Amino acid sequence: MRRLIWRAFRCYKSLQATLRTDLWRTPGLRSRTVLLRVLAVLLMGTVTLAAAETVARFAFPGYADDSQYGERLFGRFMNSGVVVQNRAGDPRRFLAYTPNEVQTFVAPEYRYTMHTNSLGFRSKEIDSPKAGVFRVLLLGDSMFLGIGAEEGERIDVRLEEAGKQGAGGGIPSLSVLNFSVGGFNTAQELAVLRHFIGEARPDVVVLGFFVANDFLPNATVSVDEAGNYAVDPQRTQALKEQVGTDRPFLFFPSVVWRILALNLYVPRLRYTVAATAVVMDRSFDFLRRMQQECQEHGAKLLVVVIYPIDGVRGGWVEAWSGSRGVGRQVTEFCRQQGIEVLDLLSAMSGSADATRLFFRKDGHLNPEGNRVVADAVYRELLASHLRPAVQPERP
Repeated sequence: MRRLIWRAFRCYKSLQATLRTDLWRTPGLRSRTVLLRVLAVLLMGTVTLAAAETVARFAFPGYADDSQYGERLFGRFMNSGVVVQNRAGDPRRFLAYTPNEVQTFVAPEYRYTMHTNSLGFRSKEIDSPKAGVFRVLLLGDSMFLGIGAEEGERIDVRLEEAGKQGAGGGIPSLSVLNFSVGGFNTAQELAVLRHFIGEARPDVVVLGFFVANDFLPNATVSVDEAGNYAVDPQRTQALKEQVGTDRPFLFFPSVVWRILALNLYVPRLRYTVAATAVVMDRSFDFLRRMQQECQEHGAKLLVVVIYPIDGVRGGWVEAWSGSRGVGRQVTEFCRQQGIEVLDLLSAMSGSADATRLFFRKDGHLNPEGNRVVADAVYRELLASHLRPAVQPERP
């Protein structure tokens, strides 16, 4: 073995010495040398890819199975679970969490304790209207729920604090309920609104529309006039076919390719499909119906357009995915329909804000992000609803 290694080394040194001479500069020898180098690069690349594929198949066996990979692919594409009811089993009240429960959650980037009220929401109890108090109802998913935030760091608590500090001189304080639920889409939020708006009696409903989670689930569900929520299997199957059947290259039988497609291409696909008329119109329809529900109960609707961390950061990753583009469509639709809208890119944008306001790996707003959103919502309420009307001067 030592002799073979020694001979191979001598051959390498001899070849190296030869290439340093002027012999290789002759046309024939030069072309052969270039060809050998190209072949060597191709061979090394092939060996590297084969090794990577072998390791990937061993480490991620689920990607090699078309059925398992297909479910993983669709889950990544949807980017949100479809929550119907919790283990308490009361779909009429849309409980997502157990009522009156205290639970602590631990993750690599945070630790927080969540308290639920008697209805199963992470909120204070519904209180009675009081003179000089402006009532606000928050609806949304985990971006409004306060993942990673302690009780005093939630958006609704911060918003109430801002209301206390700004009250006076005819400006009312705020009473804020937060009926947001992790994983909910706009259709489910409409169902919650229909069940609770009569009890909550808000002056303003603040809806968090998360562009990374809401479009595609909205396209697969329905809500009737009584507030009953259901998943439409035909619409769900149509989306699955749009991912798999229409794009067979995603099922190329290479685990390395599938991992890359799942993490690099599918986020772009999510927003590409979200931007199509048939999907976008489903979300628009739910926003119209939510506006109508608010009007029937004497409340105003404020839509807050929320972006994922890459959408806030901007740059080539956002340009590739297109998350800002679909967010702008929601903002423009709301303005056309006379729905008050707050695009959060007006309050947070750029790499510094993405780093400062989000958990880097988890992707949710951190406590500072909750504060920034609460302050932005309060400024919007102050400008549109809370300032006393200016009486015209008498001649």
